[in-house]
Amino acid sequence: MMAFSMLFSRNFRCFLAFSLLLWGFLAHAEGIDIQNAEVQWIDSANVSLTTNFTINLTAALKEAVERGIPLTFGLDFSLTQPRWYWFNRQALTWHQERRLSFNPLTRVYRYSIGGLYLNFSSLDEALQALETVRAVPVHSQIPLGKGEQYQARLHIELDTSYLPKPFQLDALYSDDWTLTSPHREWMFAP
Repeated sequence: MMAFSMLFSRNFRCFLAFSLLLWGFLAHAEGIDIQNAEVQWIDSANVSLTTNFTINLTAALKEAVERGIPLTFGLDFSLTQPRWYWFNRQALTWHQERRLSFNPLTRVYRYSIGGLYLNFSSLDEALQALETVRAVPVHSQIPLGKGEQYQARLHIELDTSYLPKPFQLDALYSDDWTLTSPHREWMFAP
């Protein structure tokens, strides 16, 4: 009996370790990961943002897109000047909406920013376009000082307020409709 309990205990620990590892992998498989982010100084009033991120859609989101429901992602970027003598000063805030949609009649995926759009024949190609931001100029509210330190912050998430109302209710109670990246922060000095 003692040998059986020892064997059961060892097998149970192996099973528990494997299941925790698998759970960690599956929990990380769906979501948004920011791969890299870079800010370049153009002049005292403008910078350019370049970033790549990976979007792993949940099964519910893939099904929603394939049924013609557009998904809108909000990309937020900010520069803050830390000050030891007073509150931090917000130098720049920028928001961009990126939309991914599918037309079931023409079988075409569409990626759009405002009035500009690109058509793709597969979801993977449309996601690849959505995941890339190349040298987008961003205007600051205050002049940026050369040689000063700024804290850059980047975040992207699925904006559920653009979903149809029945899906917004689902998004309140289901993690399948929640897609967000952790905030990426780094120091930037022009």
